[in-house]
Amino acid sequence: MSFFFLGERLAVDLLNTVVVQDGRVRDLLQGPRDVAAWAEAAGALPHGALRGSPAGQEPERLRGFRETLRRGLVAWAAGGTPPRGLIALLNRHLARDPEVTEVTASRGNVVTRRRPAGAPLDRLYGAVARSVAELLAGDDPRRLRKCANPACRLMFYDVSKAGRRRWCSMQTCGGQAKARAFYRRRRDGSHGRRADPLQ
Repeated sequence: MSFFFLGERLAVDLLNTVVVQDGRVRDLLQGPRDVAAWAEAAGALPHGALRGSPAGQEPERLRGFRETLRRGLVAWAAGGTPPRGLIALLNRHLARDPEVTEVTASRGNVVTRRRPAGAPLDRLYGAVARSVAELLAGDDPRRLRKCANPACRLMFYDVSKAGRRRWCSMQTCGGQAKARAFYRRRRDGSHGRRADPLQ
């Protein structure tokens, strides 16, 4: 299974589990194994964490969660304000996976760290909900974008300095667009011609 991790945020990478391949929309989260594979590949859960979990209905639930997030984040990107329904959804899933603070002492240093305390599926939803919460609280809604390729569904959060990223990836859509532009210039006879700087 090939997943796309180019959204720059875990929640955006979840949105990118719906792709267009060979001109057809394809959902990459069809069964429990797909959910586990994505959660592990995304780093949301350690390998094998969902083994033995009651994940029979989870693909359908996760797909519903994903599409609600998509609608809410697109509305946030368009208007700058997150819908109330999105906030309620996030709070519900953040409550499913509370974080606990642990204190450890090692070699004379005391360190605190926060870790999720829920069951594996709760941790998965909690990790995505925290990602969305951080996106809404600290990021610019204008930088959440869909790829400029009309045939591509992938989204990304633009972390570039200039804030002008247009493509999901230069290896796919961006590279294809550059190649098309090159061949179009070549076909039109404008390749290689440069204006004389002295004229």
